[in-house]
Amino acid sequence: NIPLNSTSPCGISLPVPPPSRSSFVPTMARSSRSSYALSALILLALCAAGDAFLSPPSISHLPKRGVVAASGRRGAPAARLRMGAEYDLLSGVDVVSVSSGQNMPLTKAWNKNGGKSLVVLLTHWGDLTCWEYAQKLRYFLPTLKEKGVQVTLVGIGGQEAAKEFAESNGIPTDILYTDGDASCAGALGLSPGFGRDSAQQPQANAASPYLRLLPMLLGVGSPGTIGKVAYGYFGDRSANPEWIPEQLRRTQTGSFPYVDPSTFDLLGDGYLRPFELATVRLQNMISVLSRWDALTPDNKDLVVQQGGTLVFDGEECAYRYDDKGILVYAPLEEVIAAATA
Repeated sequence: NIPLNSTSPCGISLPVPPPSRSSFVPTMARSSRSSYALSALILLALCAAGDAFLSPPSISHLPKRGVVAASGRRGAPAARLRMGAEYDLLSGVDVVSVSSGQNMPLTKAWNKNGGKSLVVLLTHWGDLTCWEYAQKLRYFLPTLKEKGVQVTLVGIGGQEAAKEFAESNGIPTDILYTDGDASCAGALGLSPGFGRDSAQQPQANAASPYLRLLPMLLGVGSPGTIGKVAYGYFGDRSANPEWIPEQLRRTQTGSFPYVDPSTFDLLGDGYLRPFELATVRLQNMISVLSRWDALTPDNKDLVVQQGGTLVFDGEECAYRYDDKGILVYAPLEEVIAAATA
């Protein structure tokens, strides 16, 4: 295992968070799985730092109602999808409400007011994609509520893990649901991750799931991941993601990496500054690795399972995006536009 105040296997000295951090910034737990994951993330950062020419996938145009985002659906042209197919597929899948513990079909969880519904099938509760997506979406929850959009978030894993995730990220539990075996992802045919054929099947061989996760962190079977990581380091003058300063304010203690968001004002304002998003991701990495065993699903094959995002207008799927890999999830601008149109 690699304590936070030691040197990693790659020879990089890791920062030492102060012992007086607030309660939501936990200390590093000691486990062999954490060491695997931490080493992988360090390698990923090195690859990203050396590849300044990579950029994240471009945002696709908003699809017409009833069709699938060109950037999302894998292997099936939008024209082949029947209206309501996603609704029918998900109506046969049960999830568990985090707030009430009630077991119900997923479609019952959101089909309450007949208006627009945003359904996000997250990855497992300990995945970096899951944390970042939820933090970003949290910023838009007031807007979605004002527009009458019902939001439903479904994560892979158990109830206690979901509650810990909700507390750490400020997500209301009444919109959270658990899917212990990734049945929702399986029903929609979402990417099962490197080395797997489907969400319900074990990995192709007996290799550790964590050895499957390492190549994905380096972009193997996870297209776009390296570009997304590089994006966090180099910034973007064409974007101004206001959710990032909000997240940094929520976690700040005054010590690295829990810095005041005004720290980045030295680089200007009104755009995504270099290292700004990377700092949020470092905070998430520390939090996730300290509680890895508690946050991950019992079936460790599912640590590589990918998620997806859907917007429904009644029973009609008006928008769909299938995650392509780690950190390659639906563009929120696209999602909000579809949900509020």
